[in-house]
Amino acid sequence: MNKIFYLFLSFALFYSCTETTIKKKLRVVCIGDSITQGKVSHDTITQLSYRYWLWEKLDSAGFDVDMVGSHKNFFKEDTAHLLPITHSRYTKKVFDRDHESYYGITSKGILKDTFYHDSIKYLPFAQRINDPKKGYTPDVAFINIDSNDKRSDSAESVSNIKEIINILYQKNPEVIIFLQKLTTGWNAQINHSIDSIVKDFKKEKPELKIISVDMASGFINNPKRPDAMTFDWAHPNESGQKYMADKLFKAFMSLGDTIAPTFNPEIKIIRTDADSVVISWTPATDNKWVAGYDIYLDGKKANWRYSEGEKQDRQCIALVPKTEYYLKKLKPNTGYKIIIAAVDYANNQTLSQEKVFHTN
Repeated sequence: MNKIFYLFLSFALFYSCTETTIKKKLRVVCIGDSITQGKVSHDTITQLSYRYWLWEKLDSAGFDVDMVGSHKNFFKEDTAHLLPITHSRYTKKVFDRDHESYYGITSKGILKDTFYHDSIKYLPFAQRINDPKKGYTPDVAFINIDSNDKRSDSAESVSNIKEIINILYQKNPEVIIFLQKLTTGWNAQINHSIDSIVKDFKKEKPELKIISVDMASGFINNPKRPDAMTFDWAHPNESGQKYMADKLFKAFMSLGDTIAPTFNPEIKIIRTDADSVVISWTPATDNKWVAGYDIYLDGKKANWRYSEGEKQDRQCIALVPKTEYYLKKLKPNTGYKIIIAAVDYANNQTLSQEKVFHTN
C-alpha cells in the first residue's frame, strides 16, 4: 500500500507542476566531488551518494531519466569489474551510473584540468561535454562543488563555477541548473557566493533557469550525534544522502512555482539575555513545500549556521529549518527589529510583520 501511495503522490506532483518546459524524458548530470561521486569499500558500495536517491525519486515520479556524464565509477571501484548496482525500490529499474564527479576534485579540476581518476584520463570539462563520441547534452544539472577549494581561492572558485555553468548553457540554452549551497558549511566563502552567482546569471542571461538550493540548512555534520548525516563530518551517510536528494527533488518539482508561502506568524520572544535572545514563530504553509526561514535583524540576514564542534564558530548564512532560532552576540540594553521571511523551494518568500525587542 505504501508503494502505491508513493507512486500516486509522485504522479500527482508531476502533473501539478506549472512549468511547461519540464520534460517527461530527462538527461540529468550531477557535477561535483566525493559527496556526489560516492565510494566503494571492500567490494561494497558504501556511499551511494545523493545521486541514487535523487534518481529514484525522479524515476518513481514518472520521469524517464537518463543520467549522463563522463564517469561511471564510484571511488575506488575496479573500472574493469563494476559492482552490481541497486534497483529502484518502486519501479525496479536499475540505477544509471553516469555522472561528472570525482573524489578530491576542486572547481578548477572539474573545469580546467586534465587529470587521472581511477586510472582513467579525463580532459577539461568543455572537451568532455563536447566530445563527438562520448559527449552529452544535459537537460538538468545538479552542481555541488568546492568542498575541496581553499578559502584563499574563493574568487577563482566563483569564476570556475560560472564558467562551468556557461559551458552547460552553451551546450543547451534550455538547461535547468540547480546550484547547491554546500553541506560542508565551513566553506562559507562559497556558500555566501551562491545567491550572488544566481543573481548575476539572472541579470546577464534572464532566459537561463538557475536555482539555488540550500543544502547547509538543517544538515547535521557531527558523526557522533544520533541523528548524524555524515560518516566523518563531510561525506553523507544514507540519512544525509536522502536529505540532500529530498531537497533537490522538491526544488525540481517546484520549477515554475510563483506562489509565495502563506505566512502571518505570531513571533514570540522566548528568552532575552544581555547579548542574546531566543525567538519562535508559528509556521508557514505553501502550495508545495516550505524550505525554511530567513531572519532579518535590523534589515540584515542574521540566520548564521553554527559549527557543531565545541567552538560553535559561525559558518554561513543558511535557512532556518525549524520555527525557533537563537540570536547571539547582540549588544546589551539595545532595541532590535526582527522580520522573518518564509521561503519555498522556488525561492519565493513572504515577510512577516516587524517585531521589536530589547536585550537586558
